[in-house]
Amino acid sequence: MFLRPLPAAILAICLSASSAIAAVEPSPGPGDPRLREVWYDPYQVVTVRAALGYQLTIEFDPGERIENVAIGDSLSWQVVPSRKANLLFLKPMDRAPPTNMQVVTNQRRYAFELVVRADAGKRGASAVTYNLKFLYPAPETPIVTAAPVVLPPQDVNHAYSYQGSKANLPQRVFDDGVSTYFQFAPGGSVPAIFALEADKSEAVVNSRTRDGYTVVDRLAPGFVLRNGSEETRLFNDGYRTADPGPLSPQPRPKSSWWRK
Repeated sequence: MFLRPLPAAILAICLSASSAIAAVEPSPGPGDPRLREVWYDPYQVVTVRAALGYQLTIEFDPGERIENVAIGDSLSWQVVPSRKANLLFLKPMDRAPPTNMQVVTNQRRYAFELVVRADAGKRGASAVTYNLKFLYPAPETPIVTAAPVVLPPQDVNHAYSYQGSKANLPQRVFDDGVSTYFQFAPGGSVPAIFALEADKSEAVVNSRTRDGYTVVDRLAPGFVLRNGSEETRLFNDGYRTADPGPLSPQPRPKSSWWRK
């Protein structure tokens, strides 16, 4: 009976599938080959090859702390975390078959395949791993976008004068035909603001802070600024009553059927 060779396409699929599930083998470091390194990948299993009579250290990021360690064959392996909990000391106690280990830290999760090397003595001391250090990609620097500078309206009325205390005077005051803007000195106290009506009465206003300005959501013939015993009156010298426009309702003729 002759075995027919697998078609090349099927063989390639089998090989790619087997390589896709293969665990990562740590690489020798730049100096002593017994000090190995591996890049952290949360979706990859790392193979740890230990030898009887040798203790191996797994080194995590200095900022990490081991929280949980779970091992498939806990009788054949001795696992002890360091006091600072960023190192894990590993030592095989028997020539057991391969098993797995999961490590959970305060930042990441790790998956390992633990293998006891039977040929460590024949291959020499360089075949034994003393330390396995994880390498990590540099953290991405967040792109800080400067907040757009909101400029005050361009078509504004600056015609304001005052009477009273200078202590409450804003550095700048203007209106855009809808709202009135007050800019006070940074770090200074902001006085209470009241609208001064045409009949000289005062009215409470709605105000908010926006881009360094105290914005009052209305126009007025003037404003009263109070802070303790200090009182300042600001007069809107450019104030005009709103023109309703030609499309607004017109006066009703006196001959109309409706009379008051």
